[in-house]
Amino acid sequence: VERPRELGWQGVFRLPPGHKPGDEPELVVDRYLFTMPNGLCFNSDESKIYINDTEQANIRVFDVDGGKLSNGQVFASGIRDSLKPGVPDGMKCDAEDNVWVTAPGGLWVYTPAGKLIGKVAIPELPANLHWGGEDWRTLYVAASTSVYSVPVKIGPRNEPFMRSRHRPATAASARPSEDGDALRLDASRCALIIQDMQNDVVMEGGAFAASGSPQHCREQNAIANVAKLAARCRELGVPVIHVHFLVHPGAPGLTLNAPLFEGVLDETALVRGTWGGAPVDDLTPQSGDHVVEKMRMSAWEGTSLETILKAEGRDILIETGAWTNMSIEHTARTGADKGYVMVIPEDGCSTMNADWHRASIDYAMQNVALVTRTDRVIAALSQTGTRGADRHD
Repeated sequence: VERPRELGWQGVFRLPPGHKPGDEPELVVDRYLFTMPNGLCFNSDESKIYINDTEQANIRVFDVDGGKLSNGQVFASGIRDSLKPGVPDGMKCDAEDNVWVTAPGGLWVYTPAGKLIGKVAIPELPANLHWGGEDWRTLYVAASTSVYSVPVKIGPRNEPFMRSRHRPATAASARPSEDGDALRLDASRCALIIQDMQNDVVMEGGAFAASGSPQHCREQNAIANVAKLAARCRELGVPVIHVHFLVHPGAPGLTLNAPLFEGVLDETALVRGTWGGAPVDDLTPQSGDHVVEKMRMSAWEGTSLETILKAEGRDILIETGAWTNMSIEHTARTGADKGYVMVIPEDGCSTMNADWHRASIDYAMQNVALVTRTDRVIAALSQTGTRGADRHD
């Protein structure tokens, strides 16, 4: 629809905080850079913004800092095909910072490095796209005369409005249910906690290796089990929260009122910036994950954990990590007291030996959590289908 134009050119503008009607917007790029800018979208941490140009058939990427754009460069070019309808128009980033853009024949998908990795065929001229559905795993594409829905394996970057739909539920309504042998979990209310899976805690060569912890972690296959569960959670949009026990050299601020805390100091353990304090290789935080730091056994004390959970609207906590009878049990007990529903996949947890693990799992945990296994949690969370693209006229 043709509309009157106030400018004889097109640019990218910003409305700064405090902007009022009538105030001039800020031009954030050179006025001659774009012919027809379109499809603005951020990556997951909003450190980069992508802007395509419908007429130039390219995408540019800029660094974002304090409301300013810098280091602009061409991210992708040549997004045209004389034999197929479609131009760069709508554009979005997914949870892994891949860029999805309308293009000839449907949608084109680029890696964060700008490599074209796939195309989604749409039988009409596409104009815009966005994720939706109960688990944010349906891509909706607005085209010339129809809207198409495409089930996908990756969700969008996490945006504030996506969290607002998840209102906190009562414990009764959020409680996992079982239908015969089938565990049922509402993925939109779940968060995954990975606690203390750090080299000093569970790896040979770590500060606490003599405790037997690395051996029991291997017996439990805990690292691989948690990694598999975390991957599925990311696919389904379930927040993944890493909780790491970290101190500065000399452990300033760590009270020595308990043997465990004394051990951290005595063994020079879990020091920030060291191999021992780092997460194990297969459980390093990924783009979109949360990282919480603590100086206590429980993940709750003095941390941002509950702030993150409230922001995400999550009240079912799937807790994994080390050690079962210490940090995991402490966190589960306090979580239950706070009204959260705690789920413990016991093969995603480990401690110093099987006896201590079983004592915690078979007795204490039974009163504060649902104890299960990682494969059952993965099955309970898996709600994506295998349908083809649906058209909605």
